[in-house]
Amino acid sequence: MVQRRSRTTVARRQRRRVRAAALSAAAALALALGLAACSGGGGGPAAPATTAAATAPRPSSPAKLTIVTPRNGQTVRQDRPEVRVDLTGAKIVNQTTTRIEGDQGHLHLLVDGKLVTMNYGLSQRLPQLPPGQHVVQAEFVAADHAPFDPRILTQAAFVVAG
Repeated sequence: MVQRRSRTTVARRQRRRVRAAALSAAAALALALGLAACSGGGGGPAAPATTAAATAPRPSSPAKLTIVTPRNGQTVRQDRPEVRVDLTGAKIVNQTTTRIEGDQGHLHLLVDGKLVTMNYGLSQRLPQLPPGQHVVQAEFVAADHAPFDPRILTQAAFVVAG
């Protein structure tokens, strides 16, 4: 009987180790994929990063973010309009880290609900847009690419002239 219990206990421990290793591998893969998506820096569409850090309690930020151009309701003549934002109470940093500080991060720009770029400055040309109405969103995110709580997000609806 003692030998049987010991085999059962060993088997349970092995299953726990396998589950823990699988969870660790999944978390590492999610982090790597999220960082790869965010480090592209280009203009290609990408899904917002989802990492294990995104499920942990998030810090707040004193940052205030405003879209300077295009203004809400503005008609622009360029099919690749420039987005300029004003950021106060925080600064842009270009290193990725899990040591989050509320006053450090970078920008994620979305057009019509799709992430188009991660930006380490206060201006960025958008990808080519068809004529018509569009919504640009700018979000100040932490250095781990996940949002603050509450989110630092602003948006403007504008029209690309045909």
